[in-house]
Parts: sequence; structure tokens; C-alpha cells
Amino acid sequence: MVSGRVILIGVIVASLLAMGGRKAHAAEWFAEPSITLRGDYNTNLLLAAGQHDSVWGLWESPGVKFAGATESLQVSGRAAADFVQYFGGSDQRLTNLYFPLSVDYKTERETFGFDGGFTRDNTLMGEARQTGIVLAFTQRNLWNLAPSWTHALTERLSLQAGYQYSKATYEDGARLGLVDYTVNTGSGTLQYQATQADQVSLTGSFTNFSAPQSNDLSSDISTGQISLTHNFSETISGTVAGGVSYVHSTIKPPSGSVSDDQTLGIGNASLKKTWDDAYVQLDVSRQINPSGFGFLIQTDRIGMTLSKDFTERWTTSLDAFALWATGITSKATPAGTFPESRYVTINPRVTWKFSQWGHVDFVYNYVNRHVDTTPTTTAFANIASIMLTYTPPKLTVGR
Repeated sequence: MVSGRVILIGVIVASLLAMGGRKAHAAEWFAEPSITLRGDYNTNLLLAAGQHDSVWGLWESPGVKFAGATESLQVSGRAAADFVQYFGGSDQRLTNLYFPLSVDYKTERETFGFDGGFTRDNTLMGEARQTGIVLAFTQRNLWNLAPSWTHALTERLSLQAGYQYSKATYEDGARLGLVDYTVNTGSGTLQYQATQADQVSLTGSFTNFSAPQSNDLSSDISTGQISLTHNFSETISGTVAGGVSYVHSTIKPPSGSVSDDQTLGIGNASLKKTWDDAYVQLDVSRQINPSGFGFLIQTDRIGMTLSKDFTERWTTSLDAFALWATGITSKATPAGTFPESRYVTINPRVTWKFSQWGHVDFVYNYVNRHVDTTPTTTAFANIASIMLTYTPPKLTVGR
């Protein structure tokens, strides 16, 4: 815990020094530090079926956001951590780390971008909410690197090329049945602004998912997709996308190489309505995601997000979604038949801004998972949290 705090403080100081060293070239750089103290009551920390004990949790979450811009360069990022201690039936100490970074450099017709960073979280925080599959409770280290290049062919037509590298490793993964994996994706997109209200995109991508610890599994995913974004009005917008993914998987067990091919449909749709003091968004999707089980997961998602400002000090929001997950298993996937799983979460929140630099969040989270096994497995958790956040004035450096 102490060493984690030292690492975080060192990263924050280095970020601020780097910002100061560039001030001669920047119109403005700023850093916004914050500290959040959080108390949890969780009825089922491990989201396990059967008998389990409730736990209390204490979180310390220091962090700093930073950003800067010139006429051609924009940089933004964050350095943050969670130092977590749970007490009760399952004593746990966790350290989560977050270091996202985004960079954009623009010329008259070109945009060079980078998004990525490092995240250290636990499988029930990150991977379960993405894939819908609840993995063994352990900490995950995830690297993401995603450079991109966009070229404006005309005022309305642009071409984008991108690459994304992801690598996930799990603490004590071998004992828990989890395997490390690597994902490499190359993509190209042709984007056309048909009218002021309509945008059309054609995207092709190739992804390699590699899990060497799982019989040297390698899955190649070739995907083609078309999407349309339409602004119905100044306050209503929607996006719909659809395509096909061709999946070729190979394993190399001692008995010899085995391969298999599958074709899967993917897509997503969203609709958003905004008001002066509120917004609501609905979305549905079907995606292919990597997992720590050592094979790919098909995830169907339906969700809703809404937020409403009642006064300048009081805000309420609701985030709810359901995921249906199925393992993309075949003769080239060593796991055999993987049961279908459902993951549901409902997360209302009330925020009280008691001063210019501080606010309190009252949060409730209901989580339910259901696995179609024989017999079926169902587990749920109720989580109540209070979070106090203090954000002092920004530290600004300008020329």
C-alpha cells in the first residue's frame, strides 16, 4: 500500500514537471488534483452463489487530471489510484491504478492521435462489466496502446487508419483458471459527412487474439461494418451500425493442430435525447470480446443512462444495463461448451455539491448474475456507498 502511494505521487509530480517544462510552447496547461474517500457496504463481494458474508470497504482515491493545448497539439490524461481495504467475511487489500493518456496533433489535413495507458483493476470491476462473464476475483493488469492517423481527403470525406495493442495479465491466474492474453487490431475507416445531420462510415478491421497458455490458442477476426449517425434535431441524435465478423481459431495441443471457422453478426445502436438540465441515452449492441478464460466471448448488451439536475447543487443519475454472454467455442477452443450467462446491474446515484470544490455521492448498486448450468447458478449483490470528493482549484500554467 505504501509503495503504491509512492509510485502514484511520483507519477503525479513527474506529470506536473513535464507540463511546466513545456509552458513555453503551450497556450495553457492545467492540473486538477482530487481526493475521494469512500465507504462501502457489500452483501456479496465475490458475487458467489450460496452462503456468503457481507463486508465493509474503505477506499482512498487520490488522483490528478491534466491537460494542455496549443494551436495544433492537445494532450489530456489522468494519474489516479484506489487504495482499498475490505473488512468482514472476506478481508481483502487492493490497489487499483489508472493512467489513461490522450494526444492529438493536427495539421491542415492530418490528425495524428494516441489513446492508451495502463489500468490495474480487479476482474469484477472491469472485465465482468465488459464481457458479462464473472471471472475468479483477482487483480488484472491491462495495457492499451492505440495510435491513429486521419487524413482529410475533402471537406466531407476523411480516411482513418488505426492500430490497437492490448495485453492483460492476471495475478495468480494459473491457480484460478485464468490465462494472460494479447490482442492486436489494425483498422481502416472511410468517413463521409453526407449532410450536416448525417454521417456514414465504412470500417474494416483485422484482430488477432492470442492466449499462449490456453493450448497456444490464436483467433483471427476479420470484420466489415457500416455505421450511420443522424441528428434528428439539436437535442436528439442516433447511431446504428452493423456488420459481419469471420473468426478463424487454431489451437496446438500435444495431439496436433486443430482449427475452426465461424461467421458472426455484430452491431450496435444508440439514441440520445438532451435537455438543458437532463439527458437520456438508450443503447444495444452485440460485440466480440477477449476474456481471461482463454477464448472469445460474444456479448449482447442493452442499457440505459439518464441524468437530471434538480438544482445547481443536487443531481441524480441512473445507469442500468444487462449483458448476455456466450463463449465462442468450437472444436478449436479447448473449453468445450461454455454455458450462457446473464449479468445485470442497476446503479442509481444522487450527488450533492456542497461547495465549489466538494461534493458527496450517495450510490446504490444492484448486481445479478445467472449462469445456465445444471443446476442453474444465480448470485446477486447489494452495494451501498457514500463518497466524499474534494477537488481544489486547478493549477494552471500559461504563457
